[in-house]
Amino acid sequence: MITWIVIIILVIAVIWRLTRSARHTLTDSTDQQGHDKVAQDEAHIKCPLVYNGNDLEFPDEVLHTVLTKHFSYYNRLLDVDREKFISRLKKFIDTKVFIIHDKKGYREMPILISAAAIQLTFGLRKYLLSHFNIIQIFPEAFVGLEPFRILIGNVTGNTINIAWKQFLEGYKNKYDLQNVGLHEMAHALYYQNFETAISIDKDFKDSFREFNSIGDKIYHVEKILTIGLYSEYAIKDFQEFWAESIEIYFKSPDRLQLHYPELYKVLCDLLNQDPLNYPNHLFEKV
Repeated sequence: MITWIVIIILVIAVIWRLTRSARHTLTDSTDQQGHDKVAQDEAHIKCPLVYNGNDLEFPDEVLHTVLTKHFSYYNRLLDVDREKFISRLKKFIDTKVFIIHDKKGYREMPILISAAAIQLTFGLRKYLLSHFNIIQIFPEAFVGLEPFRILIGNVTGNTINIAWKQFLEGYKNKYDLQNVGLHEMAHALYYQNFETAISIDKDFKDSFREFNSIGDKIYHVEKILTIGLYSEYAIKDFQEFWAESIEIYFKSPDRLQLHYPELYKVLCDLLNQDPLNYPNHLFEKV
């Protein structure tokens, strides 16, 4: 009887070990879209996939390869800032749990979604968004509850939710001002500093008052006479105006500066970045 119990325990242990090993393996990039085809030995994995960031341990050269291929922001950086970007990216990934609601997972998913957060916070001292320890990735638009609606991204509780297809489109399409990755990270950054009591960036919080002041004026102007920068969704809610301002700031800084120079300047001061003047504008040592 004891022998059978021991055998059963050993079998369970072996199965658990094999399953755990498979769940923490992300495939390499193989196709032109940067999507990685799932390996055959991973085909049995059940949805969702769960990856603890501190188990991923991406080498610097892998991070560099993925970023160089997909992330124009990284490609514009000087070598010293690229090193800083990768260092911050690794620390950010280590602190998150990635839940992929699909039967296949690609290494680009945790790398690029985390990179969106690092892009936004690159000039700030506190960049880990430590309140948000879970990042959920959906293959496409997903259903949101309370209220019931279709979403491509949202922030709720301690979780950031992103639709992968729309996330990629935000970085590939240079002419569309939408970028769901930056949009949701902007919501998370605000929530981190104004709705939680942990890891608050006092400098960011203090500087945000100026954005509130200038942004509120533009927000009400856009409600009356839109110039085509902001969507209708952005002018229904000031929080959405904030998040969409971040999208425009990074995707079309020249247009933002042309139409709303005061807003562009206040965002430069708030984020300690200046997309139009880098590398002449260097990041302060943070």
